[in-house]
Amino acid sequence: MSRRIGWWALAAAVVGAVAWVLLGHGGFLGEADRTWARIQRDGLLRVGMDASYPPFEVVDDAGVFSGYDVDLARALGERWGVQVQFVNVHFDGLYDALRADKFDLIISALPYDRTLTRDLRYSQSYLNAGQVLLVRADDPAEEIADLGDGRLAVELGAEGHQLARRLARDRALEIEIAPGREPADVLALMADPATGGVLCDRVQAYTYLAEAQAHGAPWRVAGSPLTDEPYVIAASIDAPDLISAVDQALTAWRADGTLEALSARWLE
Repeated sequence: MSRRIGWWALAAAVVGAVAWVLLGHGGFLGEADRTWARIQRDGLLRVGMDASYPPFEVVDDAGVFSGYDVDLARALGERWGVQVQFVNVHFDGLYDALRADKFDLIISALPYDRTLTRDLRYSQSYLNAGQVLLVRADDPAEEIADLGDGRLAVELGAEGHQLARRLARDRALEIEIAPGREPADVLALMADPATGGVLCDRVQAYTYLAEAQAHGAPWRVAGSPLTDEPYVIAASIDAPDLISAVDQALTAWRADGTLEALSARWLE
């Protein structure tokens, strides 16, 4: 009898320890999300960002924040009926500041990093910042193959350059790949009528599109991104309800066109 009781006691201890981790200490299943509860109680959402990265986030001399991510954060505040407070932190310090409870969410053109998923929680992606094809606004082309044997401008050594070479090889395209050493060189290539397209990431595309528009020769993004670089929102590991509420908002905004409108306002 004593041996049987000993085994049951051991089993009960193990079960109890697991339950303590899952339901209490770790906050994985049963513990209340204190961050989400505080946001609702105090009516304040604190958002961390590096406000030096237009068009996603900048702050002027008067302390006024603006940009894609700023609008996104304010939309969350409006949806939840709370005010939004922005905390400006250098990008390299955002994760440490989140862990130190300096703010509740990171919304700062943040790439998904699967190596950190044990330490914090990521939302679903709200923007794909991968490689895109740019063509002139009056050009019906939707993919690189539509450019025929025309010229495709890229930045020398950038991901777009490598992707263009790989696509030309794998698809047997006759396209001429024209690398520019700097973004200014790519802009000069765009001014040449012989250049039919540009391959670059979605963020760099913002600069190219703005410059082309300013010079009266508008370009546009053609088709869908050719690669995936998801931008996400991050919260503390013990804030599951908060990140769930973020995901619910992003799902709704993807369906009703809100995210598309944000991209049109800030990236095109």
